[in-house]
Amino acid sequence: MQKRTGVGLGVRILVENAAVGILIYLSVVLMREALVSDHIAISPVWPAPGFALAAALLLGWRVAPGIFIPVSLGSIGAGNSWIFSLLAPLGLVGSSYLGRFLLGWRGFNTSLSTTNDILLLAGFGAGIPMAIAGFWTASCLWFAGQINLQLVPAIGSIYWVANTAGSVVVAPVLLIFASAFSQPSPRNTRRLFPSIAQVALLVGLSWFAFFGSKVVAGYGVVFAYLPFPILVWIALSRGLSGAAVGVVVVVLTAAIATGQGVGPFALKPPLAAFWHLEVFIAVLATSGFLIGAGSDAQRREKALQAEAATRKAELERLKAQVNPHFLFNCLTAIQSLVRTDSAAAGEGLGALSSLLRKSLDVAKHPLIPLGEELEIIRDALRLQKMRYEEGLEWSVGADKEAEEFRVPPMILQPLVENAVKHGVCDGFGRVDVNARVEGGGLVVSVRNTAPDDSDPAKWQDSVGLASVRARIEEACPPGSGVEFTKTPDGWIQALVRIKGQNRRSET
Repeated sequence: MQKRTGVGLGVRILVENAAVGILIYLSVVLMREALVSDHIAISPVWPAPGFALAAALLLGWRVAPGIFIPVSLGSIGAGNSWIFSLLAPLGLVGSSYLGRFLLGWRGFNTSLSTTNDILLLAGFGAGIPMAIAGFWTASCLWFAGQINLQLVPAIGSIYWVANTAGSVVVAPVLLIFASAFSQPSPRNTRRLFPSIAQVALLVGLSWFAFFGSKVVAGYGVVFAYLPFPILVWIALSRGLSGAAVGVVVVVLTAAIATGQGVGPFALKPPLAAFWHLEVFIAVLATSGFLIGAGSDAQRREKALQAEAATRKAELERLKAQVNPHFLFNCLTAIQSLVRTDSAAAGEGLGALSSLLRKSLDVAKHPLIPLGEELEIIRDALRLQKMRYEEGLEWSVGADKEAEEFRVPPMILQPLVENAVKHGVCDGFGRVDVNARVEGGGLVVSVRNTAPDDSDPAKWQDSVGLASVRARIEEACPPGSGVEFTKTPDGWIQALVRIKGQNRRSET
């Protein structure tokens, strides 16, 4: 089994490196052909660092060869020297994993679920590491004898911004879609891409802004921002995934046009066009992703609010089921006294009035101390004691820590009523309620005597007890619940377990 596991892991690593390598190599070759021209001698957007950073974040150290090899081969194919083609890719590999380290140190989430993650990626993932990669690459050019030492700062800064532009565009796109496809659901797959109309409108405005007039530096830079309102619309309506598609469309259009000497950034000298385009990419990409992340966060908040409102409504419905049932049982107990003992019935009405007042008070809160719940149960059992006189015996006990434990109000009342109903046979019976804290959670036992043929499976799903089960599931931490058993000595036991400390504030 270990051998098979090792072989499977090895195959997986090979496949991952091959996939990363192919993507990076294609990006190197295609972008060099598409973006490098006589007008601008270096690509203003170098996507390979974006692929490398995303691969490092998603797959870790095992894909380092998949980053190094294609960049080295692409450099050789571009006519660079062997020594440069072997040394320069090391800077990209090291910078990608430096970005991974810095982002991990700052608590970065690869799902880009917050605007803070977007800013961290732009700074700690792209800006700082790609500065190192850029100046390393320029130093390798000098070491290989391809440039003079005086040019290293200028060339290094150009590589820095080109690598950063590729990282702030490509890496977020890959991370966004990796997160979306790793947890597919009908809702997020429907909203994953912008509509055809949105994309068509964005493509049309982008083409017009950068290719429409065919004038080299013939109109203002303001035309470059014509697609921006459409990008904002897509980011607001489709979130991060829509922003990713929009950013790629606009940035590629701008980079290709500028590289061919066309559009608002095609200024002379070419280096000015390069820097104008880099600023545009930084503004467009960062703004688009921030708006998309904010839109997603707002949508998640609305969904959580709707879920909370639904849960609150369900809890209120369940409480509404319990309270009339409780009142009916109390009135039945008093009614039985009216015929036989009017004085006791009067006392019962007074006790019921006090009991209802307490019940109304606790019902205003989502959680109450168990001690208050037990006081209501004691009052209810006293009323039942009037009904059965000496035939009903009961006890209610809890340790101090258990009494402070917070529970949903009236959560135990149906269990006690059920215990009286099934525990008193031929006018005699006993009900015991005991609560304790165990393993950091609350355990409440409601036990009652029962006839030999009593079967909890036949009545444990009644309306009242089903409401108890549902309320525990809705209002208490996961793992909480109630179970019914028949003990070896013939008693019926309802055991309520509420996980965690559950001492949340009453909000």
